[in-house]
Amino acid sequence: MENVAPGILQRLRAADIIRMAGLSSAALGQEYERTGSIANTQRSGARLSGVVTLSHASTSTEQEKSDASLMRSCIVSVELQSSTSWLTICSCHTPSTLLCSHGAALLYHWLATPALFLPVQPTGGDLSSSSHVGDADKAPGKEMTKEDISREIAAPIAPSSPVVQPARSPAVASDLLALLAQLSLSDLRNIAREYEIVTTGLAKQQLAEEIFQALQQPETVRRLAATLEKSQRQLLAALTLAGGSMTDEDLRGLFERFSLGQANQLQKTLLALQGRAMIFRTSLNSALSQPMGLSGSLLDVGWFVPLEVRAALRVSVPVTTFHVEQGDEQGRRPRLELAEPFRLLSQLMLIARALDGYRLATNEDWPRPAKGAGSSEVARPGHPASGDGSMAIPAPTPHFSAHIIAVIRETVSASPTFIRFALRLLQLADIVYIYNSTHNSANDGIDAELKVLSKAAQLLLGTDRAEGLRDLFDLWLKQSSYDDLFALQDDGLRLRCRTTSSQQPILRVGELETENSEARQSILALLAQAPTGQWMSFPAFARFVYRLQPLFLQRRQRLFAAPHWWIEQDEGRPLRPIQLSDWFRAEAHYLTHLLTGPLHWWGICDVAYAPDGHLLAFRLTDLASSLLHEAPIPQQSEQPVQMFELLRAVNEEKKELLVTCSPVAWPLIEALEVFAEADGIEADCLRYRLTPRALGMALNRGYRPLRLLELLRAAMKHHTEESALTTLVLQLEQWIASYGQVRIYTGVPVLETMDAVVMRELAATTSVESQIVQSISPSLHLLKKTAVERLTEELKRRGQTPLLHDEEIYGSE
Repeated sequence: MENVAPGILQRLRAADIIRMAGLSSAALGQEYERTGSIANTQRSGARLSGVVTLSHASTSTEQEKSDASLMRSCIVSVELQSSTSWLTICSCHTPSTLLCSHGAALLYHWLATPALFLPVQPTGGDLSSSSHVGDADKAPGKEMTKEDISREIAAPIAPSSPVVQPARSPAVASDLLALLAQLSLSDLRNIAREYEIVTTGLAKQQLAEEIFQALQQPETVRRLAATLEKSQRQLLAALTLAGGSMTDEDLRGLFERFSLGQANQLQKTLLALQGRAMIFRTSLNSALSQPMGLSGSLLDVGWFVPLEVRAALRVSVPVTTFHVEQGDEQGRRPRLELAEPFRLLSQLMLIARALDGYRLATNEDWPRPAKGAGSSEVARPGHPASGDGSMAIPAPTPHFSAHIIAVIRETVSASPTFIRFALRLLQLADIVYIYNSTHNSANDGIDAELKVLSKAAQLLLGTDRAEGLRDLFDLWLKQSSYDDLFALQDDGLRLRCRTTSSQQPILRVGELETENSEARQSILALLAQAPTGQWMSFPAFARFVYRLQPLFLQRRQRLFAAPHWWIEQDEGRPLRPIQLSDWFRAEAHYLTHLLTGPLHWWGICDVAYAPDGHLLAFRLTDLASSLLHEAPIPQQSEQPVQMFELLRAVNEEKKELLVTCSPVAWPLIEALEVFAEADGIEADCLRYRLTPRALGMALNRGYRPLRLLELLRAAMKHHTEESALTTLVLQLEQWIASYGQVRIYTGVPVLETMDAVVMRELAATTSVESQIVQSISPSLHLLKKTAVERLTEELKRRGQTPLLHDEEIYGSE
């Protein structure tokens, strides 16, 4: 058992590695693992170690090539502590709080081939308790020896960075104080005058520290920002909403799309913002350029708004108010669909209960949570390439069978799109799972069935449902799939990708999933800065997104000379998202699907439709503030509901109850989950069956049915004496009253004497009274399991030998 991998390693997924290392390092690490550059892998508890061999093909800058000539391998060690913290050390000395590409390669290697990691005994210490050998201890230009590299494995590092917010932007390599220290003395003095800091007698480092302290004061930052010109304020706000960092090319395009001035005025605007320390020109650790070998190029240099400035300004998304009370030219008002908080949990419970006991056919499979990979995979064969070297992107795998969706639609009122979304959540959370673990996708002749987690009702409808909703939302954010992208085909669009000479997709593993995940999080980051409770015009919001981030859906593809994948409406004509007309044909549809689909189902936004069905406006709910800002979810004020309203139907013959699937019915559902048998769903209600067996099992576990009787009697007040509910309650009371009148004892020792006189003699001479559990009659008693040997020894000491009846030797009487 000492060789069993810890749970933190067993639950590791590819999406976790991307979060730990960033997209750039994760992609490069995946390339290392794919090319077989990892050797000497070992595992000690939750710590993985190995050697990553470098090659010139994986280095792009001159500095990297120089390092590679000195040291052709990196020794790396990664110790996972939890899902959000880890310790790592690598001989590459990457100055970042994120996991380096070599550590990512080691984790990817563990996901792919965990059996190749040789288990070793722990050395008695961990990474955080070892002595540190830093870069400053090495002589400049001195070649590292194997002994130096080995000692680096024992050096501690800082804990991992906190959980990434929905907005994902390139990370700046330096903090604010380091950026200020890089400026010249004259620049620092000019900035200090803007902040009314006396510069007399202050050295360069002291000036940087004084400016740093001034930027820590939000009122000072807001006061200085108010002195900016309108175009300067607008550019600063747009850059802040875009994530706080942007390359020169992207910033130039943003300046033109927002019509902030002539092209020659951009430099003047940037200099004004630089002179107030509102933005800095620095090197960006781009999450896009490094995997493609573009590190060190102009793509890594851009403009950055410090976190202190962003926090002080509190920029919100400009919105155009939409009046839902006003109709169109023909007087028709928009159709409103208001989000119901926690309705998604009720729907998930219905779908899960509908699948309980569903038997999978031999040619049917249920997607399992990916072990070691958090993303779907592009299907390779079966899609012929066209003559132009491209092919249609197939549907993401794994997918749910059409038969499962049809079975659910027979009992649940929901669209196929929502059912697929709900099934994905139930599968990711492992609420619905395969009972027979030997089942696989092959035709092995073994039928498996789906089971529902025993605590599913408590998780989805119970008193802790708010935490359950948040956990499911976080799980949805972390999942990697390109289902949302593939759904664009419902609007007449087609997704195509380039192919290799062997007619295989050129897409990297997880490339589409990453594009979709980043696009979704970019939109959520914008919505987090939008006001709640206000109807916003969707066309105006979509136009703002176009001006701010026109390439949010295909951000990585602009770095290629020829994109790996694209969207087209007419065959052979790819849509160009930089053009507004093409952008509204694809990216705007993606926004529509996101707002009217997942975000509306989560309860984050209400939507308003035109009579012809297109989206007119949306409104963020109070729940959006909780889910998007990680604030406590407010308690839902529930209107008092009569108990008879929650009982939709009663079947006296089958002793069945139909209960509304809603959190307001949780007290009744909680009691029925204990004392009744769950029997599927009917008419969007949970069905329970009262049986003596279920009641007896609950009573044996120590439960008391007083609460259930109280709730059912409250509902009886609105029924006649001859109603089915009254008859069912009377039957339940009879079962409870008759419980225990006939008892069967198994596996307990029994003491039997000839008569009561012998029993009194035993009580006087032995300790039999302290060993009796239950007296059946004056001469027949149930004893403790440990009493037989003790009483036998006491009787033998007094010259008496009892008759021991062993069923295994003598058989049953």
